[in-house]
Amino acid sequence: MAEIDTTLTNVTYRYFLTDLVSNSVIGEVPFTGVSYERVLKKAGAFSGTIPVIEATEKLNIYEATMPGRTGIYVMRNDVCVWGGIIWARKYTESSKSLAVDASEFTSYFYHRHVWQTLIYGSEYIGISSFSITNGVATVVTEIPHGFKQNNFVKITFTNPTVDGTHQVQGVSGANIFSFIVESGNVISTPISSGAVRRLIDTYDFVRDLIFQLNTDISVRTEARQDLFANDVIEPGISIESAVISKQRENGLITLRTLQDHQLVPGQEFESYELGSGLDGIHTVTAVPNAKTINYELSGVNISETPLSGIRTLYVTNKTLTNNVATITTHQPHGAIIGQTVVLTGVDSFFSERLDENFNGRQVITAVTTNTVTYVLTPPDGRFLPEIPTTTVSGGLATFGSKVIYGSYGPYTANSNLGIEVGTNKTSGLYQDTQILRGFELKTYGEILEDYANNLNGFEYRIDCDYEFTTASFTRTLTLLNIENPKEITNNVDVSDEERLGYNELIFEYPGNISTFTVEENAENSATRFFVEGDITDLSDEASQPYSVAADIYSLDNKLGKSWPLIDQVENINNSADEYVLYQYALEYLYESKPPMGDFSVTINGSLNPVVGTYYPGDWCSLIINDPFVLARLESDQEPRKDIIVRKINSFKVSVPDGPSFPETVDVELITDWKVDKVGQELGLTRPAVGEN
Repeated sequence: MAEIDTTLTNVTYRYFLTDLVSNSVIGEVPFTGVSYERVLKKAGAFSGTIPVIEATEKLNIYEATMPGRTGIYVMRNDVCVWGGIIWARKYTESSKSLAVDASEFTSYFYHRHVWQTLIYGSEYIGISSFSITNGVATVVTEIPHGFKQNNFVKITFTNPTVDGTHQVQGVSGANIFSFIVESGNVISTPISSGAVRRLIDTYDFVRDLIFQLNTDISVRTEARQDLFANDVIEPGISIESAVISKQRENGLITLRTLQDHQLVPGQEFESYELGSGLDGIHTVTAVPNAKTINYELSGVNISETPLSGIRTLYVTNKTLTNNVATITTHQPHGAIIGQTVVLTGVDSFFSERLDENFNGRQVITAVTTNTVTYVLTPPDGRFLPEIPTTTVSGGLATFGSKVIYGSYGPYTANSNLGIEVGTNKTSGLYQDTQILRGFELKTYGEILEDYANNLNGFEYRIDCDYEFTTASFTRTLTLLNIENPKEITNNVDVSDEERLGYNELIFEYPGNISTFTVEENAENSATRFFVEGDITDLSDEASQPYSVAADIYSLDNKLGKSWPLIDQVENINNSADEYVLYQYALEYLYESKPPMGDFSVTINGSLNPVVGTYYPGDWCSLIINDPFVLARLESDQEPRKDIIVRKINSFKVSVPDGPSFPETVDVELITDWKVDKVGQELGLTRPAVGEN
């Protein structure tokens, strides 16, 4: 039987509000009618009511509960059991009460969008040849591959002996890498159709994605060096502000602008033609007024020095010889070698010759009083058609000291809610290259959902805690390996109890389970599962790829309880590989074993295990002494004859007002036959790690 919590008579709930950006505590407020829920891969809800009376007037309830700007934490006996964001509130005059609705911090992911194009993994690289010597495969690529030792790569259309997912063991050249295979020797063999690409560890992907969230995809971060940033197509406009003076005092730069700027603290900008080594990409640290910018850059002090600001001159002539361009301005420009000039309207569009070479930001290589020279180097290195000295009409050349920033940010001071990623190093599960296209403006929540639900996916939640030493709350994105939640890394066989840990969390009836229901439903079950692919380039008349997997155990039950064919179909977009589609069919088939038995239990939250000692994603044991449940255990619908094993997907806690505890906890439990494999012999082989 479950033991009573010895602290039952002392259970205390407290509710703290914080500033969402700084995470500083605003204060403690009294709530009544509280309920809160924890959910796996989603955002659990919170609701509660604050009396707006004389006793709470000093708490400044209006500002303290501002939706979209306020964090809220729930403490049970000084243990943080819930944390999230206030998104809505409703004041009722008749009852003088304020109803507050909040969602777990995971909800923030759905309020932020990826606005730059990011690529994780690599594009396919052509393979020139491969060979195998004493169990080591050596692959030569057509261009430098950029792989490192221990990277995981996927090879396709080369040869069955080397196709698939492999871990790089050695890199002996820019175009050469090797890995271990179980195959006989193969002499060097030229390949024309083969390709290889680097895969990404699921945890590494999430770690960097949250880093981009916290920094608003800052261009100054080291993590961006391995990513592609679409700097050509910007999600807005670039804004220029003329700088008329500069100063440095003890590492603090002060710039003064001619007109009011639109920068805010934490925003990135780029400075031009300031001199003294002050140019480059920086982050605003303070905005003393609408015409002043501060940022930090160490160096010798510089007294306040006037600068030219932005000067725009007309371009009267242009010429291009051997990729060297020269433009002439209508009056002396005052620029020097090494500075930049921005040209607009200089290219020709309405003459016999269409040239698109002059416009843009150019670095000056030579000057005279009224001319500026710079070098044009096309990406392919070719020589551009020569253009004799030609009169320009409507061309402009912009010089001078200025700062340039985007209407999109990045706004680094407002993007970081302090959500950290757990300490898991790697998942050991690899997925294919991910291209996040900025113009699609997907939310981080959508991306995480899609990625987690992919083959070799994972589960996640945000856990909150209170650090007494620093008197502050923390938020940690916890990543869970679906098939190995305890993350046992040794290679020896382990029991399900060790791997899943369900023996550590036990709910009993009679005992800490107050009530329960069992729902068995075959409406959405399947003994055969079809998965359709999607090749977007095919016409409507062409056949799309598809694949199927069948539950052999259910179709040929050795106890004489065979099931009929029950078909289900799902579609996987942008997938043409029938083996990948087969893996998806296996995945869905495991989730659809008939009839699906769903257990819902209501628990006394103050009996062990008490609220705050279990989480979404934990596995648990149900010991239920009831004739219907015992009959299910005696059938072949459960892998065990003594206990029900399930995973906690979510739970909702209802907190009674006043001292009349215990809490009521409604727990949603889910089956996961692909993970809890005991007795579930589908007669099929699970996909190998990384093969997707």
